[in-house]
Amino acid sequence: MTSRQAGWASDLELILPGIERLHPDPFHSTSKEAMTSAIADLARSIDAATDDELMVGVMRVAALVSAGGRDSHTGAYVWGPGTFRTHTLPLRLWVFPEGVAVVDALLPYEALIGRVIASIGRHPVDEVLATLDPLMPRDNPQTLTLLAPRYLLTTAILHGAGLIEDPTVVPIGFTDAPSTEPVLVNAIETTAYNDWATPYGLFLPTRTDVPYLARSTEPIWWRIDDAATLYVQYNRVTRLPGTTLDGLKAALATPGITRLVIDVRHNYGGESFGYQSVVDAMAAGAAGRTRGTFLITGRNTYSAASLFTAALTDRTPVTIVGEAMGGSPALFGNARDVALPFSGIVINVATEFFQPVTGDERLGIPPDLEVPLHLADFLAGRDPALAAIEGTP
Repeated sequence: MTSRQAGWASDLELILPGIERLHPDPFHSTSKEAMTSAIADLARSIDAATDDELMVGVMRVAALVSAGGRDSHTGAYVWGPGTFRTHTLPLRLWVFPEGVAVVDALLPYEALIGRVIASIGRHPVDEVLATLDPLMPRDNPQTLTLLAPRYLLTTAILHGAGLIEDPTVVPIGFTDAPSTEPVLVNAIETTAYNDWATPYGLFLPTRTDVPYLARSTEPIWWRIDDAATLYVQYNRVTRLPGTTLDGLKAALATPGITRLVIDVRHNYGGESFGYQSVVDAMAAGAAGRTRGTFLITGRNTYSAASLFTAALTDRTPVTIVGEAMGGSPALFGNARDVALPFSGIVINVATEFFQPVTGDERLGIPPDLEVPLHLADFLAGRDPALAAIEGTP
């Protein structure tokens, strides 16, 4: 047995014990027998498989834990922690109703912004997404819409899944030019990509000229508009300083406010119960709004933000507008690492189960008024979710 064979074999032997040690219910979706069999099958492929193929195999095994939902914190996110070397295409993508489109790009690919992808590595994009589906952890189906861009951009994943031949340069075809040769996009080191797009990298890029995108990295901010609406954008679940919380309460107490809009579409979580003070303030502040209280959600409403949504909607009547959220109202979270030392892969494993509303077994909370963001809306800087709210009596 070579050192490579022994190293990979040792890594694979660590997966199941590591998950069992940390996870409160590791086999809630997939039986121990099925996971053991999947790991054994992967071990038998070590001799013939490439490192990228084995890495994809580890991702597939880790994703079995969440196959039934509520557990996207458990998985192998190889663009994040760990030392398994990956490269990433220098684009940012978003899944619109029209398809997967480029929403930001580094030089020399800025001309691709706004174009819809037809193929990757000469495979139709729908086929690529179907191939990647079993590798993705999930809380609910919308989690896959959230996560898909990083899987489409991480070339080691595409290579290991047999979708591209060369992980350093990837041919991408576009729907507006089906008869032309694909554009060849050179990958960059994932560390450089994360410096640009952040290690999370799954939200829409900041745009200072578009109000709902201008301050999406601030934990919380608010404004009162001329129509007697208090708009609060809550972007990170963190324990707010007392002065910030006092300012929020003062805004909620402003005389003449008849409509409250709470926007959590950019909020991908944070501290597990850091939202409680905001729930308390919002629930109290929602009383007496003659034109209603609205909550804007989206695919990035995830982790602790989805727990916030569950807790708030349990406390006070709220009309949810926008997209379905990517997180569950009850979920496994607070992940810790299981490191595989030979390959450098790290598997995140949830360590706690959170259910702010007893008995809530839903995988997601659907919007009362579904308002998708279309590509044309994004490019023009329009906010259809807020426009739909403003159009209500």
